[in-house]
Amino acid sequence: MSLPIESLCRQASTLRSIRRFFDDLGFIEVRTPVLSADSIVDRYVEPLAFSDAGLPTNHHGTTTYYLQTSPEFAMKRLLAAGMTAIYQITPVFRKGDRGKMHNVEFTMLEWYRVGDDSHTGIGLLAQFVQTVLGKTVARRSFRDVFMEQTGIDPHRTAAKPLRILAEGKNIAFPDGLDDEGWIDLIFSEFVQPSLDAVIVYDFPAFQSQLARTRTENDGVTVTERFELFVDGVEIANGYHELLDAAELRRRFREANAKRRTDGKAEIPIESRLLAAMESGLPACCGTALGLERLFMVQSGADSIDEVFAFPIETA
Repeated sequence: MSLPIESLCRQASTLRSIRRFFDDLGFIEVRTPVLSADSIVDRYVEPLAFSDAGLPTNHHGTTTYYLQTSPEFAMKRLLAAGMTAIYQITPVFRKGDRGKMHNVEFTMLEWYRVGDDSHTGIGLLAQFVQTVLGKTVARRSFRDVFMEQTGIDPHRTAAKPLRILAEGKNIAFPDGLDDEGWIDLIFSEFVQPSLDAVIVYDFPAFQSQLARTRTENDGVTVTERFELFVDGVEIANGYHELLDAAELRRRFREANAKRRTDGKAEIPIESRLLAAMESGLPACCGTALGLERLFMVQSGADSIDEVFAFPIETA
């Protein structure tokens, strides 16, 4: 076993404080399936598919099920059924995710509260960080942090100036990056390492998979999404949740088109989440937090392997 017993005990203490935090606010802890016929349709997030002749035929007419990359779909179905403030601590899986900050299986803390918008959701996340990590967090827009490090407005740029910037810093980059890919690359290489104890909000419109968008007075459309960074590490990701099933279906089709371009398999678009949204998903805000990354920050670890009892190679 690679992780000392003392470290596991510290993690257990943190989990108790997390549950206490949400219990004190009136949240209910829930449990939803890890294996489901539904999966988030995302250009970059790759689910692990599971097929077996003994599985029942699902509503897609196949026997393919997915290990969940997030409990989001099922938790929103609970909100549509009438729950108002819920959280969950659950294992999730992402195919091919292996590296200093990634393990194929990891633990997600996810919560939703009906009636919250981005402002309220950011406030709740800041309260969580203060309680669990003992840190006060700043709040800054994506545009501000991006321009501070690059001098380029991410909402009004194209690929060329971003490529020039990368070449000038000798940053390796793959061929065929589109505007979306360039902004992601420059943010991760130039901006993210400088972020400590800060919640970044109002991301570019293309980063809006399950979040609402909003058009500003200057005509720029932003995503009502926010992320927590500590010591240059992304810890949490939150959305003012999209309620429009037709718009989500359109985004899923667009994501599948990009997956085809990237040489990836399509993921079924129709889901029980869409059906629940059509019946009425209440206005809400949700946040997902990677617990192992939280443990990394707490312990000062340099690699996610240092906070797993058994990383994937020894699982």
